[in-house]
Formats: sequence, structure tokens, C-alpha cells
Amino acid sequence: MASDPATAGVGNPMGESFGEAPLEDWRSTTQAARSQAAAVTMKGEAMRKFVFAVFLFLCMAFYATAQIVSQSVAGHVFDPKRAAIPHATVTLRNALNGASQQTQTNNQGEYAFHNVASGEYVLTTAAPGLATATRSIQVKSEVVPVAADITLSVASVEQNVTVVSASRVEELQQDTPLPVDVITQQRIQRTGFENVADVLGELPGVVTRNNSSYSGSSEELIDGVPSADVLVLQDGLPLVGARGINSGIIDLGQQNISRLDRIEVVRGAASALYGTDAVGGVINLITHEPTHPFEGGLRISGGTLGAFDGDLDLGTHYKKLDAFTDLELHHINSYTLIPDNESTIGANDQRYDGMVKLRYSFSPKAAIGYTVNAYHDNATGKNTDITGAAASGYDSSTSTDSTQTHALVGDFAPTSTTAVQARLYEARYDSNSWSNPLDANNTAGAQFDYGNLYERYHRADATVSQQIGSWNFLQGGDEWVQDSYRGLNRIVGNDDGQQITTNDVWLQDRIQPWKKLIIDLGGRYNHHSLYGNHVVPKVGLVYKVNDHWTVRSAYGKGFRSPTIGELYYLLLHPEYFYQVIGNPTLKPESSESWSVGGGYQANRFSLDVTLYRNNLNHLIDYLDAGFPMTEAELQALLAQYGIPPTFGAIPFVETFVYTNIDHAHTQGVNLKGSVLLSRNLKVDGFYAYVDPYYRVVEQQMLPEVSRNSGYVRAEYVSRKLGIVTNIRGNFFGKWLLASGGYEHDYALWNLYASKDISHGLQAYGSIDNLSNSRDSMLSQNPPTYDRTDYGRLFRIGLRYTFPHE
Repeated sequence: MASDPATAGVGNPMGESFGEAPLEDWRSTTQAARSQAAAVTMKGEAMRKFVFAVFLFLCMAFYATAQIVSQSVAGHVFDPKRAAIPHATVTLRNALNGASQQTQTNNQGEYAFHNVASGEYVLTTAAPGLATATRSIQVKSEVVPVAADITLSVASVEQNVTVVSASRVEELQQDTPLPVDVITQQRIQRTGFENVADVLGELPGVVTRNNSSYSGSSEELIDGVPSADVLVLQDGLPLVGARGINSGIIDLGQQNISRLDRIEVVRGAASALYGTDAVGGVINLITHEPTHPFEGGLRISGGTLGAFDGDLDLGTHYKKLDAFTDLELHHINSYTLIPDNESTIGANDQRYDGMVKLRYSFSPKAAIGYTVNAYHDNATGKNTDITGAAASGYDSSTSTDSTQTHALVGDFAPTSTTAVQARLYEARYDSNSWSNPLDANNTAGAQFDYGNLYERYHRADATVSQQIGSWNFLQGGDEWVQDSYRGLNRIVGNDDGQQITTNDVWLQDRIQPWKKLIIDLGGRYNHHSLYGNHVVPKVGLVYKVNDHWTVRSAYGKGFRSPTIGELYYLLLHPEYFYQVIGNPTLKPESSESWSVGGGYQANRFSLDVTLYRNNLNHLIDYLDAGFPMTEAELQALLAQYGIPPTFGAIPFVETFVYTNIDHAHTQGVNLKGSVLLSRNLKVDGFYAYVDPYYRVVEQQMLPEVSRNSGYVRAEYVSRKLGIVTNIRGNFFGKWLLASGGYEHDYALWNLYASKDISHGLQAYGSIDNLSNSRDSMLSQNPPTYDRTDYGRLFRIGLRYTFPHE
């Protein structure tokens, strides 16, 4: 979607304080609505508790009748010459419920699992320098040990990656009903990038383009569905960032990669599992889990634009305690694109990040975890002065923002077939911004255009999982969420703020009627404090033809209630001649999504294809409603969109208003594949085609979405020489701009290389935008631009990890 006018243009000026508008009339008009909502709330609460009670009763009843017989699985692990491999890691994972056991082979290459319930399992074996092997085995109810010998090959085109985001169950990537893209820690490191936005920018169909101002955010679009309809999580819990007043964007440029084990991207409606905001998909950032008694890493890098990035990681997995700490510092200078124009695009940006993650296991049946995560960012830039108060012709603009999150998680296993998880989560986001006129000596004058915003997010949820025999795995959960905004020149009511509360119950039943087929059925009941009740279902099918071929299909409905910002945004910028106002009469969005696809994976080759369609109803967008010249024209404009006259809007400025679009759709195909050309050389690629339309009758395209995009990567790895090098190309077809014009197609090439020095010490370097691609309009007279790419960028760095494998 188009960038929010509050962040478009240079400098992103934040607006002057005009005091609190008279809101008594507006509050009185909404009091009746809230009273009515309270009545609906009581009914919703009763229904929610009833549904959850029924679910718990069914779990207990099924558990009482389930017959679980324990078996053993044992075997040997060999190398290609049939020699035994000691200390190989062997994982046995239940294909239905995702529960896993892990062990290592002894000096004779032997392994064994005991107390294994009957059912279908996936056996995965890994050893350093060899390809990971995966095979399916079936444990029957007869008391007969299962023998499973495994031979590892020298090289493989794909590693078998376990994911959790598609079904809230651990499963292999190729076995998920919804298509999931996974970027592993190794692949992240081999880009040389420092943030999630840059990493995901190389995934076709996923747009993380900068929002084109010095303080612009890196948005997230999945298969043409806009940022507001994409849920961003870290370890399964939502990230906060006042997305309600920032076009639905969580700035992925502020999310760093050092703490991550992998990034999972789910394509398609996931509202039945994750609730509101998951209409178009989910991005889940999975943080590191220590695996050694003492481990750590240090990374330092720098490059073009004065970039400096430093990171220190320490972790332990010792007896019953797991602990991980990540500390980071990041800095980059601002830049300009137009000669003789000092207005900045990128910011002078400095950010501090920290995370502490603890987990203590009291016993195999009970564990408690606590995670605290925080960052503080300071950004400064320069923009053209249009008020005439700055002798230099420019204003300086400053913004600071910070987040803190606290998560307390308890995992319990009261029986061998029952799991319970309870979570408490609190997140806060604070943002302040202001401007200063600059005199002829670039000395800052009196502060103006001050604004701030404070978001507080609270969440409590519980999940119960129950294995029913060997063919059925039932999950359900209850969730309570409260989100509130307050601030100056940001929200109706200023420091009084606005608040919404939701209560959800969700159910999912994974059924395995026979060995090769898994059926996912589920649904969610949502009660919103302003919008009442919503129910969304989902169904997914995964059919494993054999160990190489998999076919999948999914259907789901989605919903998204308007955010606080979309309902109550009030940003006044009279000195820049515009304002952005919310709309309390917005309708919730709803969607239907279909996908069908399949994949093939052999030792040296893989291929995957997905066809999809997303129908979006009442899509929320903003539009330029006009420039009211009088108070009467303003009141007529507000009445047209149902906005209360006492909302706080002013005349004599360009007015942007949120509204609903009747219908939109995106449909397309994603095709990806990999081939191992030799033991050292691998090539993979990805092509995405999307057909994005809104206001379908008028055949208007969704902006910011390329119909065609692609990616190719060739990587050479020599373990003997300790060398890794790759070249990566990203291709973008033309797309519609918010202004109505088109951005031309272009390509970006990136180069990465690393060399092992000694005992865990590695040097690396990268060249991004190798061909120095920039907006072609910069060569016009006068120059202008739509793309904000700086041009060719260089980076060199050192990383040290221990223990070294």
C-alpha cells in the first residue's frame, strides 16, 4: 500500500501542539456505542467460556479412552562408505503433534529411543560435513522394536528445516498445509546484512521496501497483501511499534538478525490460529536456543556511510538451565540523492539493542521461561523548510523511539499425552519527535512541531494440547489482549488516549486418518470490545505421496478489526499544510484465502510451486479527501465519511482520511527450486507472480506491488579452504506508485564472501547493489526519484564463535 502521508516526503515532520480539541460531544456519541458493546461483551464472555469448557471436557474424555502403547526405535548411522558415525544427532518427531526426542549415536554409531507411542514419525539424522537425512517410519501398536538404519550422503541440496508457525506445531517445512518460507541462521549470515528487512527483501513476493523518508519504515507485504494485514511475531508473540498510525507497518529495519536462529514466513490467511492482523500471513522471528554448556560469539563490521555494527552473544545449556544474552550497537550516517539539495533520505541513526532469555526446567514435565527484549533508537535528518523561519532553508528533524517487552512462559506436561502452556506478555513502545529551524551556520533554533506517542500492549493466553490415540492431536487456547495508545498530536484525546480489548478462543484438530494424509481443521472465535463477535474457520490438507513428493492445500477465512490509529488518528501539520485523521465508522476487514501446491525433494534437487488467491473485503486504506477552505467545507467533508464534527480536524490543509475499499484481491503463483551442481556449488532461485487489484470494477491496481519479481543465488563452499562466496540477484518488475505513476523494472546484485582464519574466527565482506543501480529519474533535469536506493555499498567484518564446529 502507499506510505502514510505522516511519513511521506522529507523529514516526516511531526506536527505542532494545538491543545486538546473539545471532545465532549464525540465522547457522548460514543458512550452509547460502548454501553451496547459492553452488553455484547457479556454475551461474548459467556460464549467464550462455554466453548472453552466444552473443549477441555472433550480433551479429558478422549484422553480417558485413549490407548497408548510404548515401543522402541533403534538403529545405526553410517557414512557413505558404511562406516559407523559416532556423535551424530538423531531426532525422532511425531508427524501429528510435533513432539520430539533427540539423542546422539555412541562410538559404534548406535542410537535408541524408548517409550515411543504408536504412530507416524519423522526420523532426522545430522552429522558435521554430511547431508542431513530424513525418513518416515511407522510405529505400530504391536510390541515389536522398530529398526531404522540410516546412511548419510556427502552433500544435499536442501537441509530439512523444522518450523512452528504454519500450524503452531513442530513440523518439517515441506509438510505444512500453508506454504512457509524459512531463512536459516546460516543463510542469514551469508548475506552480510544486519537487519530483518534487508534479509526478507531477497524473498520474492515479500516486500520490505523502505517507506521513502529519512525516518521511513521498512514495510512488510506478502503476496500483494499490505502491511496492516501481516502479523509480525518474535517467538510467537506480537512485536509492537504503533503500527496503527504507521500504515500498519512494524519497522523490520529495526529488527536485528544476530539473535535469530531462523525467520519463518507463512503465506496465506492465518487468522484462525493467530487472530486479527494475520489476514495475509505471518512473519515469525525465532530467537536462538543454546545447545552447548558455554557458547558465544562476537561480531564487528563496518562500511559505507559510516556504518558500524557490533554484537556480543553469550549462552549456556547446562543441566536444567538455558540462558542466552544478546547485546548490540548499530550506527549509520544519513545521505542525500539530489545534488545541491541537503534534504536527507537515510537518517543519522544510532540504535542500542539488548535481549536476555532464560529457561529453567524443574523436571521433564515443568519449565518456566522469561525473556526481556529492548532497543533504543535515535534518528536525525534534514528537510527543506517551507515555513520561511530557517535562514539556511532547512529544518533539522529528530525522532527517538524505544521498545521494551517482557514475556513469562510456563510449559507443563501433566501426562505423557497432554501439554499445557501459559504465557503473560507486556510490551511498550515510546516515540518522541520534533523539529528545529537551522540558521545560516546550521545552528538549531527553537524547537517546534513536537509530538509523541505511547503504546502499551498486554496479553495473557493459555494453550492445551491433547494427543488422542495415534491419529488425532487436538489443540485449543484462550487469549486476552488489551492495547492502548496515548500521546500528543497523535490520537484523539491526547493523553487520555484510546483502548481496545479482545477475547479469543481457538481450536485446531490435526487428524491423520492414514499414514500419508494429515488433515488440519480449526477455527477461532473473537470478541472485540468495539466490533463484537467474529468466527473464522480453516482447513488444510497435506498428502505425502512418498519421501520425495508432497501435495498440500489450504483454505481459510481471515479478519482484521481496525486499529486504534485507524479509528482515532489525529495528526495536525498546519505548517506543512496537511492532516491525517482516523475514522471511527470503519468496518472490520474480512478475507478468504485459497492455496494449492506441491513439492519435490531429492538428494541434489528440489522444486516447489504454490498457486494462491486472496479475496479482501472492506480493505482499510487512506485517501486524499480534499483541501477544505472553510469550516463549512470541513464539516461537509467529515460528514461524508461519518467522522464526528468535534473530532479535532482543522480547515485550510490537505486532509487524508481512512476509509474502507469494497473489494480487493491478489492472486498468483510462487515457484522456487534448488540444484546442487557439484559438492561445492549450489544454485537456487525463486519466481513470484502476483495479480493485485482493488476496486475491481474499476480495474485499479494495488500500489507498491510488482507483478513479477525473482531471485537467483549461486553459492560456492569449500570446507577444505574455509571459503564461502555467493552472488545473489533480485529482479523487480514495474509497480504502481501511490502518486499514480510507475516505478520501472530494475535488478539488484549482491556479493558476499567469507574466509575461516582460525578456531572460530572468520573474516567476511559484502558488496550490495554491485551494479550501482539507482532511480533513473535522478538523471533527469530537474532530478527526482521514487526509489531511495543509495547505490553501491561496501562492508567488511570479523566474527568469532565458540565452540567452533
